[in-house]
Amino acid sequence: MITLFLRLFLSSVFAIVAATFIYGVIIEERVQQIERDQIGTITLPIYYLLERDLLHAENPDVEAVLTRYQEEFPFFIRIYPITEMDAENRLHVMRHGQHIAVHSNFLDDDDITLFYQWPNQQVLELDLDEEFIDHGDWLFWYMVALIGGCLAATVMWFSFSITRHTYRLAKVTKSLGEGNFDVSANEKAPSPINHMARSLNAMAYKLKTLIQEQDAMTMAASHELKTPINNLRFALDMTRSITDMQTMHEHIQEMDEDLDSLEDLTHELITFSQLTKATGIHPESLNPYPLLYNMCERLSKLSPNLKLQIECPVGLSLMADEKLLRRALNNLIVNAQKYAEKLILIRAYLSNKSVFFEVHDDGIGVPEQYRESIFLPFARVDDSRSRQSGGHGLGLSIVERIVANHGGNAQVSDSPIGGALFTLELPLFQHQDEKSKTNK
Repeated sequence: MITLFLRLFLSSVFAIVAATFIYGVIIEERVQQIERDQIGTITLPIYYLLERDLLHAENPDVEAVLTRYQEEFPFFIRIYPITEMDAENRLHVMRHGQHIAVHSNFLDDDDITLFYQWPNQQVLELDLDEEFIDHGDWLFWYMVALIGGCLAATVMWFSFSITRHTYRLAKVTKSLGEGNFDVSANEKAPSPINHMARSLNAMAYKLKTLIQEQDAMTMAASHELKTPINNLRFALDMTRSITDMQTMHEHIQEMDEDLDSLEDLTHELITFSQLTKATGIHPESLNPYPLLYNMCERLSKLSPNLKLQIECPVGLSLMADEKLLRRALNNLIVNAQKYAEKLILIRAYLSNKSVFFEVHDDGIGVPEQYRESIFLPFARVDDSRSRQSGGHGLGLSIVERIVANHGGNAQVSDSPIGGALFTLELPLFQHQDEKSKTNK
């Protein structure tokens, strides 16, 4: 899109060209016609006097007469054969008997020459003194004023356009400041205002999304906190009436478990809150194969009846924050361990300048109607992935936030092995030769 400054420059050039065209084609032609009419009227008596003194007088002294007339009138006068004239002027003289030629000078007076047909195939030429009719100065300043007026009109028009678009941006900004995030700036405005409009709309969308997430997070967090708090309050009330020490210890154990749940929830809330900003990302070059291998070796002890299989090129490398990537993959594998029956497959591969991580399980999968909301904070899939599996509903939200902060995306679909397939796509910043290796 053409910027305002370029459009202003092009319009200024157009204004100058238009003013020059108006001057050169319309005004100059009109001025020359006025000059012809004036000069023709002024010189007609001179022509009659010359005709009387040179053609009707007996034995006139031509040189003396011409010298006397040149001294009395502002003309240089001469008589010469018509054949010495240029073709254009000669044609006019032969057709009309006379001709007035005007040679225009932009910054100086015009050169005006009069031609009259003279007997014996001759022509009478009168060259007008350039100071006799002075149009040069005022025409020049008229031209300057015309160009200045066109430029001033152009600048005023663009100033009005800029002011109008700026005023609209100010109204949008004011509405955003008042909490109305449904307004949007005009992105079709000329540059650079359209860039400001796009940035403002992107900021408004980001603010609206963050506020919606914060509201949903606050409501969900308060709901999640009610369960352990109510359990603690109930257990505390029960301990006041219990006299049996064994029962007392059991209630204390339950209270301790509820406190652990509150601590885990608080930790996940803090982690998720910190991940809403990408400033904590410290990307470095890393090889995902040893990362996956060490992670699966550790997590396999939690579910000895499940088979964890890794398919990852040994030479694969990407730029990512190792700590956060480990956290995201750990959450996905732990999530798969809750639902898998026999097998969990972890794959990593390079495609279209992105590194993909896939976590498959052979469980019951995720119904299609829940796939868009499963990454939201405290999201629950009641029919398939129920509360009985434990957790607070922030694990997948943390995964999605980590991937988003790396400039990637996360999604869930059906796995070829029968259950759910969670896919993470991360941009690749470093490429190395790949060698496939499968660890069973």
